[in-house]
This record gives sequence, C-alpha cells and structure tokens, in this order.
Amino acid sequence: MIRDEQEGEPLEFEFDVSIVSIGFEQRCRWVTESRDISSKRGIGLEFGFLADGSYADNKSFFEGRKFKVINGLGSGAVGAIIREVSSRVSDERDISVFVDISAMSREMIANVALALKEISRVTALKVTVAYAPSKYAGPYASAPIRLASPIKPALAGWSAFPELPVGALFGLGCDPGLALGALQFLEPKKAWVFSPKGIDPQFDKALLSANEHIEDIFDVTRFDYRISNPSQARGRLEVLLNAIDRDFRVVIVPFGPKIFAWLALATVVFTGRSSVGVWAFSSKEQAQLVDRAADGPIIWHTLKLGSQ
Repeated sequence: MIRDEQEGEPLEFEFDVSIVSIGFEQRCRWVTESRDISSKRGIGLEFGFLADGSYADNKSFFEGRKFKVINGLGSGAVGAIIREVSSRVSDERDISVFVDISAMSREMIANVALALKEISRVTALKVTVAYAPSKYAGPYASAPIRLASPIKPALAGWSAFPELPVGALFGLGCDPGLALGALQFLEPKKAWVFSPKGIDPQFDKALLSANEHIEDIFDVTRFDYRISNPSQARGRLEVLLNAIDRDFRVVIVPFGPKIFAWLALATVVFTGRSSVGVWAFSSKEQAQLVDRAADGPIIWHTLKLGSQ
C-alpha cells in the first residue's frame, strides 16, 4: 500500500539502506558520489555479466564504501534483496531506503520493487528513488527483438477474464522500431502510449523518429509526461489503470527512461494489481552497449509503503 508520495530532492542524504546497481555505466555511482549518499547498510546489485566499461571502477567505489555485492538478476534476486534489507528492519519506525535506478535494468528494478513490497508487509518503509538521466549518446541503432516475455513470472498478469481484449500501455523510448515491433507482437485492441518530455531536444527528435507509424497502424491514445514530475506521471498511470482494467487484459511495456519503468512497476506492485502484466522486449546480445554518463539533473521520487 502506498501511504504517501513526494517528489523533489530530499533534505538529507542519510538512509538506513542504500540499493544501487554495479554495472558498466558511469551512472552507477554518480548520484551516490555527487550527493555523498550514506547508509548503515549498502547493497550493490550486479548483473553477472557485462563486466566492461566502468564496471571495475564502480565495484571498487562501492566496495570501498562497504557495500555488500550480490546478484541482482535471476530467480534468487528478490529473496537475496529481502534478506539484506531485512537485516536493518525495525518495528519501531520507518526504515529509510535509497534506491538509485539510473543504470538498473528493468528486471533489476522489478526485483527491488517486489522485495520492498514483501518487506513492507512487516514494517513501514520510506523509499527514496533517484534517477539521473544520461547524456545523449545517439544516434540509436535498430536491432531485432530477441526477448518477449513478462519481466518476472510474478508480473505475468493473470486476468480472471481471459476473454477480454488486450489493452497495452507503453512507455516510449528511442530505440528505432522497438515499440512498433512489440505492439505487433501483442496485437492489442487499444494502446495508450506515454511520451517523455523534458530530457533533451536531441532525445525528443530521436523518440519521434523511433516511433513513427505507430498511430498509423494501431488505435492509440498518447499522453505526454515530464520526467521531472514523477508523482504526476504515476498518478496518471493509476487513473488510467482504474479506468480500463475491467474492459481489457492490460499489459504494460515500460520502454523509455528508467523512471517510467519504476513508476509503472511501483503502481502495479505496490497497489496489488496482479491482473496487470509488465512485459520486457529487448534485443539481448544484439543491443548496443553504451557506457552512459549522467547529464546533471537528478529526478527524485519518494514513497511511503506499509501501514503505520
């Protein structure tokens, strides 16, 4: 249950628990370093592969800050995160948790959300999420879809009414043709697409080019959202789900900035929408790997979970 929601930079940067990713992007450590984030317990989520780019520097940085490094992907990740965070659990007050999603994969974000949902059943949590947009590193290259499946089995979406038509909610990104290919795979009766604004004019141009022709083929309603207003964007997602989930079998595909993936997963996981699926479509090994640097601004989103 979401008890409260805020956006904007927190007044202090001391937390009970910090959760970050340790991968190949410079952004993995940028927020922690630039804001001097401190915590009683640090958890670094590894990918188990892609030990290129800035991986060695990132791992050295977080190990120097006494972070416990664990595998952030796979079937055992949710349980591992629960165990590590639960070592700080207290029944006397909210546990403050910092999560930097900037360089996490969508599966990793899902693992964090699912773990926090379970922990919030026994203690109240104050979860502060940071997202540092990357500098534009285009042009974006197209690649074929190699993976099409729910992000996690727990997020497959199990509708009690399988006869209903599919309704798809998409976050749009800059990968050419990816959203169109995913729509052709799902073949929804109706689609709602969320287009990010307020990043960089170069991103805006690349996004338009990457998603041309979608509205020529599918029945689409488009929403613009500003990444600097995550609470407003999440509220719009929740209102839309309330309006359509009785008429459609709903699938969410969170392309685009990682903040949209977090908002979609937070809405589905923390409000108990087991009938809504959250799917991933990707090129896997065909995708172009880019060691992305942070652009400068940080988007903040804070949720209070659990009962008082």
